[in-house]
Amino acid sequence: MPSRWSPTGFALAVLIAVVALAASFGGGARGVQAQIGANQCSKVAVKPTMPPTFDLQGSLDFQLSADCIAWQEFIYLNWRAQGRGTPAPQASPSAFGQPVSKAGAYTTVWESYANPDEVFGTSTARKNLTAGVAKSNGLRTLSAISKADGDDVHLSGFQQAVTLGWLTSRNRDVTFYEERIGNDELAYITGNGLTSIQKQKDCVRYGLSLPSGNNDPKTGDINCQGKVTNYGNQGAIEIKAAWVQLHDPSQYARYLISRANLVYPDGRIVNDAVVGLVGLHIVRKVPKAAQFSWATFEQVDNDPDATPYPSSPATMSPSAVPTATPAWTYYRSNCTGPCKVNALATACANGRTAPPPGCQAYTVPTQTQRVTPVGTFAEQTTGTFRAALARAGATNSVFRYYRQIDTQWPRVPTPTRQKPFAQIPLSQGSPDPSWPVANSTMETYVQHAACMDCHMSARIASSGANVAGRARITLLSPKALSAMKLKAGAAPFASDWSFVFSKAHQP
Repeated sequence: MPSRWSPTGFALAVLIAVVALAASFGGGARGVQAQIGANQCSKVAVKPTMPPTFDLQGSLDFQLSADCIAWQEFIYLNWRAQGRGTPAPQASPSAFGQPVSKAGAYTTVWESYANPDEVFGTSTARKNLTAGVAKSNGLRTLSAISKADGDDVHLSGFQQAVTLGWLTSRNRDVTFYEERIGNDELAYITGNGLTSIQKQKDCVRYGLSLPSGNNDPKTGDINCQGKVTNYGNQGAIEIKAAWVQLHDPSQYARYLISRANLVYPDGRIVNDAVVGLVGLHIVRKVPKAAQFSWATFEQVDNDPDATPYPSSPATMSPSAVPTATPAWTYYRSNCTGPCKVNALATACANGRTAPPPGCQAYTVPTQTQRVTPVGTFAEQTTGTFRAALARAGATNSVFRYYRQIDTQWPRVPTPTRQKPFAQIPLSQGSPDPSWPVANSTMETYVQHAACMDCHMSARIASSGANVAGRARITLLSPKALSAMKLKAGAAPFASDWSFVFSKAHQP
């Protein structure tokens, strides 16, 4: 029977051809790990499941899938913990992020991870345990620091922050920061003795390579002797969190809250304070994301996006978030001064010199805004996450009040094993998105850059990398980075995108 032309058949043929052409382009772009299939956003569910890899399936919208993978990681890491780094299997999805009247009622998975300062023996909290800091209440101790522009940026204790940046809320409370490392990364560091500076130098002979969760006997993760070693199936995970003190119990329903001993940079000490999470970085190394994936989230009340400046946080859909919203945490619509946005202040006292002209007290509120507005895909996937909360019955979850800012990922991933004697700067692998990705609570003054721009220069420790027993972490300026590229042979050895190795002070 002779065939007959059909508009439907022709349209189907065109569609197949377009999909095939797109697939051919995807396959031709070296390293883009994506296939036609189920979009990752369909997999977002309120359950303690960690995506095993960074497959951007389904999609011509790679960024959409990347953002949804990040949300699933967010769910896993904010699940209630049972032991260090293990989600509680008995916890109900409907209880995910359930508000609590008393901070510290439970610990999330990421909060149960190890503190790298304690792992490397350089804990700022322990260095600053004065007579006024509680020593036996079992709470985290936080000191106030942030990131700022410049060639040398110290991220190890508030005493270095006197000439750098800090972030103060409209309630005149300084923002606090902490880091955590996942179980696989902890096993790699301790199993290879990498709290020692010399051990780090020895490790680069085979390539200091943080684990990716790849346990293949031939191509899997390796130790510092180049031998395949199983460190777990999660891959290296690093968490960076920003907290601010909460004084009003009515705010507790909008934040992940915890208890902490606070050491303010002006010497004030508050024991057993209630703090709310305002920012969260999730950094993870997995197969097909050897340069790590870099996801960042914020609490919705932090500050406005670019211009115009609303008088209060945007009202969300009633089905997602109650319409009543408070004032911005880091922005005053009726500011009376100082009102310059994202202005890096100078501290008034460092204990060594007279106060400089124009200095500013730590209690003066910081006026902040997001320089790069949150992208369409990130906003869309925040809606996907909130819909998942609703399906799970977690209608009162505090995490309704968080949104994803963006996720950066390598379009051209390198092998998960670093080369022997790898030097900085490492290859970013054509990161997406191409625009700046910054968390306004943690990169307030460096919003022109993205995560990989800084971490590509992470290096192993050296005997000169310590100041008064605390790790000195350097953020390279574009000028310094260009000079380093010209003299690559003299560049320091890479620490696989992680700054935590600079904390080592043991020989």
